[in-house]
Formats: sequence, C-alpha cells, structure tokens
Amino acid sequence: MHIRRTSAHHAWDNAIPPIATVAPGEELTVETTEASGGQLGAGSGTAEVAALDFGRVNPVTGPFRVEGAAPGDALVIDVLGMETGEWGWTACIPGFGLLADDFPDAHLRVSKISGGFAEPLPGLRVPVVPMIGTIGVAPPEPGPHSIVPPRRWGGNMDVRHIGPGARLVLPVGVDGALLSLGDAHAAMGDGEVCGTGVEIDGVVRLRVDVRKGAAPPAPM
Repeated sequence: MHIRRTSAHHAWDNAIPPIATVAPGEELTVETTEASGGQLGAGSGTAEVAALDFGRVNPVTGPFRVEGAAPGDALVIDVLGMETGEWGWTACIPGFGLLADDFPDAHLRVSKISGGFAEPLPGLRVPVVPMIGTIGVAPPEPGPHSIVPPRRWGGNMDVRHIGPGARLVLPVGVDGALLSLGDAHAAMGDGEVCGTGVEIDGVVRLRVDVRKGAAPPAPM
C-alpha cells in the first residue's frame, strides 16, 4: 500500500475518518510533507520563515485504521526504511524553540541532500540519518488536540532514534488505533534546540502489528 502526502491533517482527533485500512503484519509506504506544510521551499528566505502560519505546520499523513486494534492493545510499528528528497531546511523561527531569546530574528538554511549528506553551507556536510519526528495514534478524548506536544499516544516526540531499524510501541486509545505520521528529518540531534532539524519531504516504509491487551503506559 502506498499513501500519497496529499492525505494530511493537522490535529489528533478520533473523529477524522481513516484514509486506509491496514491489516496486522502489513507493510505500507507513506509519503510525508516537510514541517512547514509547503510554506517553505528550496528557494525560500527568511521572510517566509517570519511569516509562517503555525496552523499549517507539522502536517501528518493519515489516519490509518489498523484491523483488530482496540483500546488496551499495543500497536507495534517497525520502521523498515526511509527516503529523503534533494533538499531540506533548518530555521530559527522568531519566538519558537529553546534559542528564541538568543536569535530573535528569523534565520534559514536550505541544505542540498545527496550522497548521504546534507550540505547547509559549502563544505559543511551533515550525515543523513533519517527519522520520523511526529508519529502517534488518536486519543480517546473527543475534539481536536494539538499535533505539537508529545503525549501518551505519541505525537511530536522528535526522538532521533525513530528511524530505519527502529521499533515503536504505542498504546491504542480508540478502535482501529488511527495511526498518523509526519515531520520527517534528514538529520536531527538529541532534541531540536532551535526548534527544527533538517526538515524534509519523506517517504517512510512501515510494518504495523497488534499485541492484544499489551498497551504500554507510554510510547516505548
């Protein structure tokens, strides 16, 4: 199954209808959109960063209904592979991130990505280690919930280890789990001190499974 990045949303909400149904053990390929939601491109500058509409950031592709998943179960997600595009961006966004006081103005670096490296400046090469910044399932509480803060059900966790070869286990809060993911990075450190990594359009290959009655207390 291959899901295009056009099927995206901007909130955790169990009322959003699933775009596809996945059987336990099935593999799927999911396209994701970079964290600005299309507001920044390879030719963008600081003016676009300063004008970002935060209502459009961190889109996630989904949700996917997983057959047989029910509250109290564990959803097991194996990240089988990831692809990056040919460019990515890193920014200091005014008023956002740990460095907001030190960098009050907008800053932007667009990296060329090729040969396993991202190059934000000529001669400066960052190894590509792709990872998924935002992945989670719908919460049982009604209404839309912000994509940004991580929670029991996953979310914008920005754990650099959630990449190819990783296994993530999430508790299931609603029937079908309603899995969504996005915010892919070509590279990121331990956390995003400026609020961004090397933000990219990504292609993620996953396998999902269900463990009945084995919900963990938090993502693991």
